[in-house]
Formats: sequence, C-alpha cells, structure tokens
Amino acid sequence: MPGDGHEITPTDPDVNPPTPGPLSIDYISNIHFGKQKIAGNDIRYFADSDHIKLDATGAIKDVPNFIQITDDRGNNAGWRLTVRQDMPFTNGSHTLNGAVLKLSNPKADSVTAKARNKPLVREVTLDSSGKNASEAILAEENQGIGTWVHLYGADAVIGKKSITLDVPGEVPKVEGVYRTTLVWTLGDVPS
Repeated sequence: MPGDGHEITPTDPDVNPPTPGPLSIDYISNIHFGKQKIAGNDIRYFADSDHIKLDATGAIKDVPNFIQITDDRGNNAGWRLTVRQDMPFTNGSHTLNGAVLKLSNPKADSVTAKARNKPLVREVTLDSSGKNASEAILAEENQGIGTWVHLYGADAVIGKKSITLDVPGEVPKVEGVYRTTLVWTLGDVPS
C-alpha cells in the first residue's frame, strides 16, 4: 500500500483530480520517464517512481506508480477499469512510431477491504494507435468493494522496473519532450 496504512496525498494533486461519486477514481499516477539519452539501438526505458506525501507525517515517499479506486455504492455489482493510449509518443512533429508502453507486475491491495474481495489486475501492453482499450482491472460481483490501490510493482524496488517503454533503434529521435495521453475509463459494470 503506498501510504503503508496512512492516508496519502499526491505531491501535485491538481494534476489528476479525483472523479466524483460513490464509484470513483481517487488517483492515477502520472507516468514519467525522466531525462534519457538518445540511442540508435533498441532501448528499454523504465518509468520513475511516483511521489506521495504521507498525511500523518508530511514526509515525501517514493512508491510504485498506482491507481486508487473507491466503490462505496453498496450494491456489490462490480466494475472495470480500461486504459487506452490515444496516440504514439510525440515531440512536436516527431513521433516514436513502434514504441511500446507496458504496465507490468500489477498488484491489488487494500487496508479497508477483505482479501476475498480482491479485484483481478492485469498486465497491460498498450496499443499506440489509440483504437484499442485494454482491461487493466476487473472487479466481478462482490469484488472491488471499498478502497483499493492497484500498484505496478509490489514494492518500491519492483516498481522501478514495472512500467517500461521499448523504443526501436531505427526510429528517428530528436531532442525534446515526448508525450502521450492515457485515457482511463471506469465502468460501473464488469463487462
């Protein structure tokens, strides 16, 4: 659990405000790969850890990138979360065609819910065409009740290797900031 049982606050909460309602996305990490050296060969980049502020102490802590979802509807109907990459990584008119973003080592955890209600978390390899969404989390009936944190990496060490971007060597690259957008959709039914 990112907050180790404490309430957590993102270091920049205005970047990803929570969705309202009894079924809500409370937080999704922004994924950053930091400054990297341009390479002419195939290369794998690893995402930086997320940073949270522990409300109990105010301390900043590095944690695996994560998603926090709360289901307080009381109907135990289940839900699902999908993710879609809306376009390839782009820097102005330059695109990293063929680059593959992968979210690995998923783990669901909760300090408020029972383990038997744990939703199914999936490894996701994103399609940069923007056409296909991938199921990241599925809570069947009587699962995903309460507040759940879905980590990419069970701990800080595993988290540092759990979100990757594989960039082919033959893709032309220019210096600058490459960006893409991930579209997360939380549905109130599992299918």
